[in-house]
Amino acid sequence: MGKGQHHMPTKEELVQHYNRVNTVLQCRATQSRFLQSRNLNCVALCEVITSKDLQKHGNIWVCLISDHVCTRFFFVYEDGQVGNKEILRVTGGQST
Repeated sequence: MGKGQHHMPTKEELVQHYNRVNTVLQCRATQSRFLQSRNLNCVALCEVITSKDLQKHGNIWVCLISDHVCTRFFFVYEDGQVGNKEILRVTGGQST
């Protein structure tokens, strides 16, 4: 201990360093935007094995054996939005 030199950064060096760190942190915050809303709607598209344990109650199917149900797709929508015009453009449903 005590060997070598210790460099005390100047005020300008500290400001430059912390401005660069803050810029990087701000960039990261704007890039990660995955499901940040408090208003989420979810829909699961499932495949079900037909068995005697499969029951229908009105318009709802119920299967108490989880091995008989396979989730194929799980859709999550933010703020009630189901899609956007870019999705429609890519699939050919509409041009922008």
